Amino acid sequence: MLLEYYKEISHYIFKLTGDKALAKDLTQETYIKVLEITKTNSDIEIQKAYLYKIAQNLVIDKIRKDKLLLQTPFEENEHFFEINDYTEDLILDEIRKKKLRESIKSLPPQQKKAFVFYYYKGYTRKEIAQILDISTNAVEKNISRAILKIKDEMKKDY
Repeated sequence: MLLEYYKEISHYIFKLTGDKALAKDLTQETYIKVLEITKTNSDIEIQKAYLYKIAQNLVIDKIRKDKLLLQTPFEENEHFFEINDYTEDLILDEIRKKKLRESIKSLPPQQKKAFVFYYYKGYTRKEIAQILDISTNAVEKNISRAILKIKDEMKKDY
């Protein structure tokens, strides 16, 4: 059952928000959403990745909602706004980084190797070709296809 991921989801939300009480609330909201979805569509089988997606969306919704509340004129302290804008940017950056890591992990093995060797390890295309025992042209194609797939995955959420 999906309840086995409760602590994992709660920890994920806490990592994004830095607030234990908020993480607990949003974790409960995540599971309420899952119950609502499965109640209306009993054929749907919720996967772990979908739980993370629901949790991520709830965090983003909460940030946006709080940002709107912060923009009301009742708060006079300008530093308060800057800190919260900065916090929102940090959280959104963390979400983007996680999505990028997930996108890279989902690449076919050859594309993943070429992409990681090139962008993370700093190898040249020629060096990658030698390591993977393929042509430099094949390395170029693998890197290009990897970039396209990653862009497509990233666009799905934004």
